[in-house]
Amino acid sequence: MLKISETLALFTKFYLKNKNTISLNKNLVLSGIVGFVVSLFVAYYSDIYSADEFLNSALTVLMGFISSKAIFVILFHLDHKKKYTKRFSGKLNLGILKQVVMKMIFADSIFDIINNVSRFFILLELLKINYQPIHAALIASIVASILSYSAINLIVRRIHVFGRKKKIL
Repeated sequence: MLKISETLALFTKFYLKNKNTISLNKNLVLSGIVGFVVSLFVAYYSDIYSADEFLNSALTVLMGFISSKAIFVILFHLDHKKKYTKRFSGKLNLGILKQVVMKMIFADSIFDIINNVSRFFILLELLKINYQPIHAALIASIVASILSYSAINLIVRRIHVFGRKKKIL
């Protein structure tokens, strides 16, 4: 049986190895929650003012996307600004910043495509079969999130967003 100190050491080692991925997922979850809440409000109010399922679905996804992206960019910058800021001068290291931005744009684009396309079509189909707008938005968001979070975690590891590939001896 593991002692508390051994268990703590294992968790610490795991955290240090995966802290950037954990931070990324934290930022995605927090921004996703904001986008989700915005989507619920938009789904509810767009149903009141319009009976067009396509318009309601598109507006719900768009507003959730915009709000979650704004929050994600802020959180990601706050967590990772040390990585692309020169230590003593405080100026941006443009080379590192460019690398991080390009890799994150790629990974986040795949995340967004999977999340928004799957959420749009799931939401549209659920509205067509007469689900309540809030229930449909909830189900569509959960399913789309599972798919997109899985994809971004695989991509981030594959393209080494947070560091270079380790050499195998």
